[in-house]
Amino acid sequence: MVTGASSGIGRASALELARRGATVVVAARGGPALTTLLAEIEAGGGVASAVVTDVTITEHVRRCRRPC
Repeated sequence: MVTGASSGIGRASALELARRGATVVVAARGGPALTTLLAEIEAGGGVASAVVTDVTITEHVRRCRRPC
């Protein structure tokens, strides 16, 4: 799971992990940017899923801990 994946280091990390063959869960507050990132990862042959979340909110973090 990569938090802050909608931009900057988080986005770059998610792309690189996917490029190296990892299945990536990307998380960020903004939905549209995550949709764009997912499309880019999948276009490159990667596998990813997205979670719209805010890691400063305890319930959001708990939701991310649940098994997929």
